[in-house]
Amino acid sequence: MTNLQTIKSSKDFQLAKKGLFVRSHSFLIQAYQSEEKLIRVGYTVSKQNGNAIIRNKIKRRLRSLAREILSVKGKLNWNYVIIGKKNALNEDFINLKQEFQIALKNIHRKI
Repeated sequence: MTNLQTIKSSKDFQLAKKGLFVRSHSFLIQAYQSEEKLIRVGYTVSKQNGNAIIRNKIKRRLRSLAREILSVKGKLNWNYVIIGKKNALNEDFINLKQEFQIALKNIHRKI
């Protein structure tokens, strides 16, 4: 189990745009390889998804997903950005986990 670090700089989010991506029903995952021996994760939810309360709820669910799945199945030297959609709030958490695992497999299959 690996500790996850949070991506906070806009430069890292910009780099993720140029990396690999997978669309899902409830979120979009962008990923790219880095030099650091860490797994780093960034979260973003746009204003189109609702007010601050709704966006924060979506981010909390995404953080929980990342903690459970990326800490076990994420690859070292990789940075991930998870972009939440409104469906992430209404979807059952078990279904979200399955969706996230499938998206993670697909993103690493593209290498």
